[in-house]
Amino acid sequence: MTMRVMTTADDFGYSEDTVQATIECFEDGSLRNASIMANMTATQSAIEYAVLHPEHSFGVHLTFIGNAGERPLLDPGQIPHLVDSQGVFLPGREVFVRAMLGQLPVDEIRREMHAQISLLRDHGVRLSYADSHGHSHKLRPFIAALREVLPHFGIQRVRRGQNVWLTKPYRSPTFWVGGAWHPRVASYFTTTDKFFMPTSISDAESLMEVLCEPSAGTLEIGVHPGFEEPWRDSERRALQALRAKLVDLGHAAIGWEEV
Repeated sequence: MTMRVMTTADDFGYSEDTVQATIECFEDGSLRNASIMANMTATQSAIEYAVLHPEHSFGVHLTFIGNAGERPLLDPGQIPHLVDSQGVFLPGREVFVRAMLGQLPVDEIRREMHAQISLLRDHGVRLSYADSHGHSHKLRPFIAALREVLPHFGIQRVRRGQNVWLTKPYRSPTFWVGGAWHPRVASYFTTTDKFFMPTSISDAESLMEVLCEPSAGTLEIGVHPGFEEPWRDSERRALQALRAKLVDLGHAAIGWEEV
C-alpha cells in the first residue's frame, strides 16, 4: 500500500553544522521540508537558504523550550512565565508540567510566537506550516496561541502528535497521552494522518521500517540532520538511505504545501 511521505528536518538554524547537513539533504533529494528556528546562532544562514530556494517547503520551528540555552526574541521581562531568572526558556519537562497546570499565560505565548513568525516572514521566508522545538505546540495553551496567531500569517498547516513508533518509549508522555493531543491540532488546522520521529540512534538506523507498514494516507517523518553529534549524523545518514527506499516502494515524496 502506498503512502504520501514528507521528510522534514527540524532545528534548521540551530547551528552552522545542522544548517549544512540540512542543505546537503535538500541538495541530494532526500529532504523536502525544513523547520526554521528564529533565534539561534545560524538562523540567518537558514533564512538565506530558504529565501533562495522557494521550491522547498519551510516552516517555523516555534521555540519555547530551553534545554540547550534557547532564548526568546522578546525581552524576557515581557514573558516572565516562560523563562528562568537568566532569561532562558524553561526546560522541556517544566514547560509540560506548567502547561498541564495552567501556569503558562496564553498571552505571553502568543506574543513570543508572533515575534518568531514575524522575524522569518520579515526576512522573506515563505512559511507553509508550523511545528515546535520539543513538540510544545501540542499542549493546550500553545494550541490556543496558535489559533490566534497563525491566521494573521495565513498559515493553516500544523504538525500532529507522533502516532508511529518503532520501539515503544514507555517513559515518554507522548506515547501514553499523545493520542489525546492530536484532536486539538486536527480540529483547527490541516495536518497529516501519521507522524514519526526517531527517538534513538537505533531507531534512526531502522527508519526505513516505517515505510513497510501497511498504511495509506500521509506520513511525516521528522529528523534532525547534523554531522558532529552522533545522533544527528545517524539521522542524516538514515534519511539519505530512505530516499531510494521511497522510490523502490512506490511511495510519493511530497512537501508540506501539498498537504
